[in-house]
Formats: sequence, structure tokens, C-alpha cells
Amino acid sequence: MKPDHPLIMLFLTLFFRQDSPVSGVMMSMLMALLRTIYLKGSRREIICEALLCGALTITAISISLYFGASENMTMSIGGIIGFIGVRKIWEYLTSYIQKKLLGK
Repeated sequence: MKPDHPLIMLFLTLFFRQDSPVSGVMMSMLMALLRTIYLKGSRREIICEALLCGALTITAISISLYFGASENMTMSIGGIIGFIGVRKIWEYLTSYIQKKLLGK
């Protein structure tokens, strides 16, 4: 594909438009993809981690916008989630729930 291909231009426009939830999701998926490749994950792990981070980012952005966070934070939210990863976030949340709600 040529660099001036419409799909590439659309992707780049959405990615660098930081106030769009799409840019946050793409950043999250890219970070998860690179992190999993760096840690030598299997192809299945790479794909699943990227998709799960993208889905978690959509949820986090939706919640943050509901509570009044700026739309400019979408790229940051995506980067943080992609860098940390779904497994670590799961561990943090289950630990927090056990401590706060169950008293363990």
C-alpha cells in the first residue's frame, strides 16, 4: 500500500487525534502488542492481550468521561492500560476487592 492510501491516512488521523476514544484504544492495543512481543509471548497471547487491553480501555475511557475527565486523557489511559496489561490490572483489582470488601 502507498503511504497516501486512504485507510493509512484515516488510521494516522485517528491515532494522533488525542481527544478521540479510538486513539486511546489504538494506543492500548499497540502498547500491549509491543509489550507481549518483547516478553516473547505466543501469537495467541499477543492477539488476546491486545484485544483485551483494547476492550478494557474502552470501558475505562467510558467511565472516566462519565466522571468528568477530559477527553484529552484518552491516549494516556490507553497507554497506561497497554503498558500494565490485563493480567496485572486483574491482580490489582482482585487484591483491592479482597482487602476492601472481604477484609482479607
